[in-house]
Amino acid sequence: MDRYNDFSVEDFVWDDFFRQWTLSPTSETEALWDDWIDANPEMLEKVEQAKAIVLSLRLHEPEIDDVEINQVVKQTVGRITEANEDSARAPRRLVPAFSIPWMQFAASVALIMLAGWAVYSVMIKREEKPELGQQDSMIEHKGTLTEKTNSTSQTIELALSDGSKISLAPKGRIRYPERFDGERREVFLEGEAFFDITKDPEHPFLVYANGLVTKVLGTSFRIKAYGDSREVTVEVKTGKVAVFAQSDPHLKEKVADKQIQGVVLTPNQKIIYARNEVKMVKTLVEKPEMVVSKAEIPQFEFEDTPASDVFNTIARAYGIDILYDEALLKDCPLTARLDNQTLHDKLNIICKAVESSYEIVDGQVIIHSKGCRN
Repeated sequence: MDRYNDFSVEDFVWDDFFRQWTLSPTSETEALWDDWIDANPEMLEKVEQAKAIVLSLRLHEPEIDDVEINQVVKQTVGRITEANEDSARAPRRLVPAFSIPWMQFAASVALIMLAGWAVYSVMIKREEKPELGQQDSMIEHKGTLTEKTNSTSQTIELALSDGSKISLAPKGRIRYPERFDGERREVFLEGEAFFDITKDPEHPFLVYANGLVTKVLGTSFRIKAYGDSREVTVEVKTGKVAVFAQSDPHLKEKVADKQIQGVVLTPNQKIIYARNEVKMVKTLVEKPEMVVSKAEIPQFEFEDTPASDVFNTIARAYGIDILYDEALLKDCPLTARLDNQTLHDKLNIICKAVESSYEIVDGQVIIHSKGCRN
């Protein structure tokens, strides 16, 4: 969390983790941010201003694209700064202590109204402009690109010059260079496709799709980015990918860096990117698959086995993190055969047997338990 120590209001507004906490808080993120604010009380005012802007944009932004949202944020932050400077120049006078909370409340309301008014004014101006095409979600690319559109009812297979393979779903469209000759391998997608990318750490592979950038060094994953959908999803099958918004203020650095930066996904994890809110939710794929080789697949036959050992076995098989209180579960034995169930069925059976429950938070399984009755 140290990277937030020098953030401006605008930096907070565009930070994925900050937006996720503001729009979809969990007990874990609440505790994390509360601890950071306690350690950095001088940042509280910036945090409150940024939260007000994010919430206001969420209420008013359905018809606003990323560029216009960025302009709104800058205008709003500018007005806040001007207001603070005017206040600093005004003559100071003593204020009764009992009136201070009301002043703070009024200031908060004014801030939200200011952000809302700025967004509303952009929406009014937008009505005077023609709708922009889907190509606005794609960055400029130097050189000639080959374009393939799948107008059939079946998935079509494409081979790229680096040996990578793409399975393009019906109605999908993809653009890519005939040969990759730069520092990066970049393609542009509309629709759905499965990517099996040849590993090349020196030349990261990037997919631009409806405002979301997916960056890999060599792995397999699926992207769904339909033009009429407000969401973009990325699901990882093997390896590791990083995702970040094209509106990210640090886009150039993340694209240029040969390392993985952004929200990192591992096998059986997926990201849901809400385009209108610039909001990302990390979770598990609907049907997680085991990532170990056939020779390493466990039997999933347990007899008086501590629940903690059972969860560890499942975590290794599916390549996911399962968090639990080992002290509470080590004395909870399980006897069951779980080799034919899905991951979620396995978890439901185990939790019911050991008087626990689970939830998916940030792509991890969190086990809630009070221990077992003896």
